[in-house]
Amino acid sequence: MNLLPSPIVAAYCQGFFGADGQAYVERVKRSGFNTVVLALGHVHYRDSKPDAYYGDVYYNNTEIVANGSYVGPAGWAGLIEQLKQGPDAVERVLFSIGGWGVGDFANIERLIAEFGTGPQSPLYRNFLALKQLFPAIDAIDLDNEEGLDQASMVAFCRMLGAIGFQVTFCPYNDQAGWIDCLAELESSDPGLVVGFNLQCYAGGGGNDPADWIRALRARLGNGFPASFVIPGVDTGGGPAQVRAQFAGWAGDGIGGGFLWTFEGAGPQPRDYARAIAAGLGADASAAA
Repeated sequence: MNLLPSPIVAAYCQGFFGADGQAYVERVKRSGFNTVVLALGHVHYRDSKPDAYYGDVYYNNTEIVANGSYVGPAGWAGLIEQLKQGPDAVERVLFSIGGWGVGDFANIERLIAEFGTGPQSPLYRNFLALKQLFPAIDAIDLDNEEGLDQASMVAFCRMLGAIGFQVTFCPYNDQAGWIDCLAELESSDPGLVVGFNLQCYAGGGGNDPADWIRALRARLGNGFPASFVIPGVDTGGGPAQVRAQFAGWAGDGIGGGFLWTFEGAGPQPRDYARAIAAGLGADASAAA
């Protein structure tokens, strides 16, 4: 049920629309992270501009999909494809929706209530365009920090699965709510959700992966894999602290780890990738 053979070594990356897009891709590929999470995507309900459409998709502040068509910068699809090419290729690319204080999931809930999730709905058409335009994106990562509405979250996930995406959840609180969503999806669409990218920093700073593993098993059975949980840290403590943190978690059976964010690592992204891998007991030579 994991995104990758263990261990996942991931980074949330926010810089793909910079002027040095090609150089940025090369830096990411050389860093040693085997999973890239494009952060952060947003879903608008309807912009105020006269020709606005419903459910447009943005990457940070740049509109990329509107009315079922790509409207973003030229060449971006090629940059994402390059992540998976060559000797330093990453193995998995995710596109993360949400974040703190953005309103994306309220927009999604409203769009589903008004238009549904069928093939003619704005959400379906725009995420289908995203999949067709960027086939290198394997999964949509849901960073809902607004309060879970289970019905719309489940409906949105099912729509993403119908389009051909996998899904990851990126929780920092509301353990029961996230597990309820997962349990409902496991009953109807088993394997659609392939991991919890568990925030263990900022608002999630008190999270212990072992607690989430126990809660998942209590609801879904003792055989549910501990490797489903992928905890993440920020860069505040430096690579040595990151290594120590993952070494402390490794015995829980987690499936890897992630860093928030690649940009936050400054000139040390390889050091952070090596720290996560080393803490997990993995061979960090790829990041050397």
